[in-house]
Amino acid sequence: MIHSSTNVKDTLFSCIESVAKNYWLHTDQLSHFSRHRKISVSDVLLSTICMQRGASKDETLNFFDYHSDAPTRSALIQQRNKLNHTAFEQLFYSFTNSLSPDLTLNGYRLFAVDGSDIHIPTNRNDPDTFRITDKYGKGFNMLHLNAAYDLLSCLFTDIIIQPCSHVNECLAMCDMIDRFAEEHPDEKALFIADRGYVSFNVLAHAIENGAFFLIRGRDSSTSILSTIDLPDEPEFDITYEKILTRRSSNISKSHPDSYRNVADRPFDYLELKSNECYPICFRVIKFLLPNGTDEYVLTNLPKADFSTSEIRDLYNRRWGIETSFRDIKYAASMLFFHSRKKNLVLQEIYAKLVLYNFSEAIARGVVIEKRDTKYTYRINFSLAISTCVEYLKRCKQGTLIQLEALLKRDLIPVRPGRSSPRYRRARTAVTFQYR
Repeated sequence: MIHSSTNVKDTLFSCIESVAKNYWLHTDQLSHFSRHRKISVSDVLLSTICMQRGASKDETLNFFDYHSDAPTRSALIQQRNKLNHTAFEQLFYSFTNSLSPDLTLNGYRLFAVDGSDIHIPTNRNDPDTFRITDKYGKGFNMLHLNAAYDLLSCLFTDIIIQPCSHVNECLAMCDMIDRFAEEHPDEKALFIADRGYVSFNVLAHAIENGAFFLIRGRDSSTSILSTIDLPDEPEFDITYEKILTRRSSNISKSHPDSYRNVADRPFDYLELKSNECYPICFRVIKFLLPNGTDEYVLTNLPKADFSTSEIRDLYNRRWGIETSFRDIKYAASMLFFHSRKKNLVLQEIYAKLVLYNFSEAIARGVVIEKRDTKYTYRINFSLAISTCVEYLKRCKQGTLIQLEALLKRDLIPVRPGRSSPRYRRARTAVTFQYR
């Protein structure tokens, strides 16, 4: 669904007011926010969404339009401390659901599931997120962001944040599949993931919930594919059928081609030490990439509806979540936190997700005229985010800007097939001293 900037803005402000009206659900003391202050609950939510990479005092002055009686950064932090991060979490889900991201491909909702590490300001007093890297006690704090990303509407739809000491991507994906099936029982969903999510538990959760999966496989001695004889062909599409069990019975030992022992591995549909069995069936597809390397994928999509070439194109769409992580970290300034406390850091993470979805919804609604040139053009998303932040501030102050016209001024060409080296060294959170 295409939205105008005014509609998206009104939707966000309506969701903010709804959360602010029920602030008592997200505070530890009912006396909080009971007195009249310069900074209301709505201001706390909106100002956190609008914070960029500047220092806290500069961002606070900018948000309140440099008024002489503008509240101080200390006052803003005190108000934020009264509010739990669940207020921003509720704002994220209510706003995203209000955008009605219901685009489908052949009747399927397409979701990419992936995770990304978020380095946060160092706090040695938080054992869940602090990790020591050497014998001198030097270390860092990190959270892991698990996300479900709608590949057609380009919006983050579900989020699970885990501390670095309790990261479990497969469990997070199972929870996301369960949530979607519970909230949208009549919709068909396809979850696309990389090889880190290959797990019988993930596959079973999708099958039991009537969902579909497309996951990159591993061709190694410890993978699911290691127990079957794969055809010695450049491309194939075969059916994988096994009976999962937790017991090493004589039957399973005598029929290794039909049984697979999951022992004490996580599998929610077989109790530990259970004598029961669980049959599982899905497709294993091998195809060649343009660079000549082999790729294996596992899926339960119907063979009659999706051929090998269509499966390859579907998996290629997964890259959209990788570029969205880049945009939310660097363009939306998720690496530039304004607090050390975990509650406030979580507030800013959810606020950046709201800002990303807000900017993406507006950018997709801008109509770009076709040009008689070699390339097609799209909105410069980095500029779109900073412009949308200014738009929100001006709306709060009572002045408006022509947002769509500003976004059309800076377009960048779409160059299909263009690639660049991927830098694996992660960028850490920018320190307060540097800023």
